[in-house]
Amino acid sequence: AMKAQGNKAVREAIESLMQDLRAVCTELEAKNRDELLKKLPPELWSKIVDENVRQNDLLALSMTCRFFGDTTKDLGKNMETKLERDYLLDLQKGGKMASHSLGWFRWVFDSMEILAGSEEGRSVKTPVKGAVYMELLLNYAAFQGSVEILRWL
Repeated sequence: AMKAQGNKAVREAIESLMQDLRAVCTELEAKNRDELLKKLPPELWSKIVDENVRQNDLLALSMTCRFFGDTTKDLGKNMETKLERDYLLDLQKGGKMASHSLGWFRWVFDSMEILAGSEEGRSVKTPVKGAVYMELLLNYAAFQGSVEILRWL
């Protein structure tokens, strides 16, 4: 009985410390964010993102750290990676085709639902939040010319 009471006391102490730690971390993150924003005003962040980050890279940027995630959200950016063939062709023609690593494709498989099927007769697939069509990933890897990724897929 005494051992159970001791374990309960330890659990309660740990829970209390974790709550305090979360509060301190939240406070520090807010302070750091405010300091970073003072160094670069939102208008400049907007210019940096608009001129240097392609649509398909916004999600990766926003997931780099909480500050970038909050900043891209505050700028009202759409966190969508477009894998449609026509969009990829436009990027390729404009010389703006970014390539993603095998690690990126693995991350997609680990973090999103992969939908099979091709929706016959449709040139544009209906987007599904949190999911991606396998056919779009295959097309994207082919556009990049990555045999390694195509084999993995």
